[in-house]
This record gives sequence, structure tokens and C-alpha cells, in this order.
Amino acid sequence: MSSAVLRRVVVHDRYQLELKLGYPLRKGQATRYRIDTYLFAPHSLGINPTSYPQSEFYRDIQHYVRMKTPSFTLAELLDSATSPLARSEALMRNRQDGLTPDVEESLRNSLRILRAVLKSAVQNHLTPLAIAPAPMTIETEEYFIDLVASAIESVDQIERRYRALYEQLIAANASPELLRAFRLTDESISILIEDLLLRVHQLAHAWLSPPLLVKWQMTLVARIRAEIDYRTAQGYPSVLRKATRENYMRRVSALKKFTSSVLWLSTNTRREGTTLEHILFAGVAGVSMVFATLVAFYAQAAYGEFTMPVFVALVVGYMFKDRIKETGKSLSSHLLNQRLYDYRTFIETQDGRRQLGYVREKVNYLPLSAVPEEVMAARKAGPHDDLSFAGIETTLLYAKSVILRKDAFDHMTRDGMEVTAINDIMRFDLRPFLRKMDEPYEQRLMLKGQQVRSVRCHRTYQLNLVSVFTGEDGAVTCERTLITLDREGIQRIEQFNAAGEPEPPHRPRLMLQAADFTEGE
Repeated sequence: MSSAVLRRVVVHDRYQLELKLGYPLRKGQATRYRIDTYLFAPHSLGINPTSYPQSEFYRDIQHYVRMKTPSFTLAELLDSATSPLARSEALMRNRQDGLTPDVEESLRNSLRILRAVLKSAVQNHLTPLAIAPAPMTIETEEYFIDLVASAIESVDQIERRYRALYEQLIAANASPELLRAFRLTDESISILIEDLLLRVHQLAHAWLSPPLLVKWQMTLVARIRAEIDYRTAQGYPSVLRKATRENYMRRVSALKKFTSSVLWLSTNTRREGTTLEHILFAGVAGVSMVFATLVAFYAQAAYGEFTMPVFVALVVGYMFKDRIKETGKSLSSHLLNQRLYDYRTFIETQDGRRQLGYVREKVNYLPLSAVPEEVMAARKAGPHDDLSFAGIETTLLYAKSVILRKDAFDHMTRDGMEVTAINDIMRFDLRPFLRKMDEPYEQRLMLKGQQVRSVRCHRTYQLNLVSVFTGEDGAVTCERTLITLDREGIQRIEQFNAAGEPEPPHRPRLMLQAADFTEGE
């Protein structure tokens, strides 16, 4: 099993960057990772400790921690005894006497996991269609037809077997909660299949030539219509019409959250070192009080109890006491910041009974002289604007230390399926970086031949992310992400390795919405 941290940076929407980290679990061993992300921003954006303090950074990030979706192919979903579909069918065998609470809980989990696993399986099966062939040939047409036909056949079998469970649940006197979970998952699966087949319909023209294109688009339309008619017959409200667009989007989002929540993990975030901070501050207060008391005793012994010199000495002693206290607190905070992290997030099972590990995180600004050499080398490698890089960048360090307990692996299972990794998904809102930007477009004059023309130029800014991954063996890897922004948000991202060579783009996913990425992996 690979122990390397899996990293992917994608654009979540116009203003949010999504950084996904996958922490593989090692059976029988504690798992430790350290990820340092250095953000280099041009000074012109006005990002500094005063305008963008640590508290605002934490406000602009949002974390999701979940188990990695178990990986199955469409064939394995149908045939493997460990698939959530087969697991659900096995749980329903010989249940004429009813269902115990433990069996009902296992069924609820298996049914909901099926939707996430099915999405991943269908996407992986159809993902090659996202890249159009060049040129179109008889072989590529046959490839498209075989791929789509096998996907539809598998999906039909999966849906038929899944929906057959409903009558068995009724016969076994399943609780209303379990029947509701079945129907909500059923509705979500139907929407998922419809969305993916709609996407295939859009891509068909790049793979097929007439008359095959017309024939297969009609086949896809008929299959899509079957899903819509099924949801209508079942009374599901998630049928997209002109009058239901708003409710449809809200319904689809709620269904995704309901089915995927079975893989979510609970988190509990606390400030780190609060007890030690109180102890140090109390010690500093004690030292300052000792100083003020000694000054008072000395003045009274030297000048008497109620004299003007004693009064002055008490005032001066109090002044110095206050300054000693504040200076001590500042030094203590600086010492704690060097030794401790800002926050510690405990990762727990949903029921809160088992703690699986924790993530420590901190953020602070660094002078360029404090940036490690390997990070600067990765920052300088590859394309960059020499003028923007000429020592006029602000450097922000976001550090994470991940520790997963050695017995976490034993608890990371869902109804017979082994979960091999934890996904840590962070969304970073970049809108504070857009505040000081100029207008995105500006008219400039240029000479074209003998004519002077006015052309519109695009004004962009670049942020650089350099991520450093450190494993327990001390191996260090660097990756650089170049983010191009303008005042209207994120324009594009590019990724490079430590040598500055462009990394191959991630294979396109067969999806309708970028937000679906976080749920189906």
C-alpha cells in the first residue's frame, strides 16, 4: 500500500480553490504526515499581517474530513461479495422474522454507500469519453458504443437488483426510517444516472458520425426518459421542469448530502496550548507582582510609609509592573507560536466513540530569508514573471501535521468494506486577494502594420503555492501550483513538479458540476 500523500488542487468555483489531501492508512502502524504550503503573493495585493491576519485566514478556509470511497468497478459492484449491493442483499436473506436495530443500521449504511460507490464506478468507466478522439474512426465509434452499452447494461442490472429490495423490506416490516433511507437513496441514484447519461449525450457528437450519432442519441434519450418517468411514478419531487428549477437544485443538493454523509467523519477543533498559555501568563503576572511588591517594600523602608517618595515609587512600580506583564505575555506568545500550532482538530467516528487521530495546523508570515532553499528552488523553477518575483512577494506559511492512530485502520470500515485512506478537503476562499486588484481589462494602443489600433488587454495576477510533503522516512517532495487571478476570480491553475516541469493535467472527470468532485472520490 502506498504511503504517499495524495494531493490534488482544483478550482471549486470562481472564488474558491479546493485542495484535496488523501492520507493512506497503514495497517497496524501510526500514520504521520507533515504538509507545509507556502503561498507567495505579490505585494500589490496588499496581503500582510495587518490587512490579512491569521484569524481571517482561518475564516476563509473550510474543512471536510471523510473516508475515501471504496473503489469498485461496475462488474465488481454486481459480482463482488463485498460490494454494498451484495452486502444489502445478503442482509435481507431469510429476514421473515423482522430486522434487528443492528441490521437496519447496517442496511442504511450499505444503501447510502452504494450511491457514492456507483457514482465513482460509472465515472471511472466513462471517463475516457471526456477526451474526444482525433481523428474519428470506425474503431473509436465501436469503442464508444461498447463502453456506453456496457455501462447502461450494468446500471440497469444494479438498479433492478436495488429496487427489488424494497418489497423485501416491506415483507420484513422494516422501520419507516429505513424505508425512507431506501427511497431517498433510490431517488439520488436515479438523478445520478440521468446526469451522467446527459453528459454522455453531449459528448456523443465527438465520437459518432451520422447515422450512428442519431441512433445512439435516441437510445440515450430513451434511457434518460426512463429515469424521469420512474421518479415521476414514484412521486419523487426531483423532476426538472421550468417551474421547479429552484426546488430541484435544493433537492439534489440535500440528496447528495444525505447519501454521502455516511462516509463523513466528525471533527472537533480546539485551540492548541491554551492550558500552557494560562500557566505562562500566570507566571509572568507573578513576576511582575514580585517586582512591584519589592519596590513598595524598599520605598517604605527607606522613606517611611506615607511620604511623597513612597507615593512616587508605588506609581513607578505599578507602571513597570504593567509593562513587565505585557512584555512577558508577548514573549510567551512568541515562544508558544514557535513551539505549538494554532489549532488541533480531532478526527472521530460519527458517533464520537472512537478518536482516529488529529490534525494540527498553524499559519504565519515569513520573510523570504526564512523560506527553505528547496521551497525557493521550486518557486523559481518553471515559468514566472521575473519582475513580480524580484523579492517583492509576501510569503504565507500554512503548516499541517497529521497523526492517525495505529488502530484507526481497524475502525475505518463500513459494513464489511475496508477503507484505506482519509480524505482531507480544504476550500480556500481567495476573495480577500482580489480587493486591491485593478480592473481586469484595459484598452491599450498598439501599432499593427501602419495603423494604430486600440486593443483590450487582460490584467492578471499570479499566486504561487509550493507544497512540501514530509513522510516519516524523512523523504521530502515539493509541488508548485500557479494560480492566475483577476478581479473577477480564478482564471486558471497550472501545476509543476520541483524541477519546474508541467505536470500532466488530471484526467477529466465525466461530471456536470465541479462541486461533485468532493463527494465521489
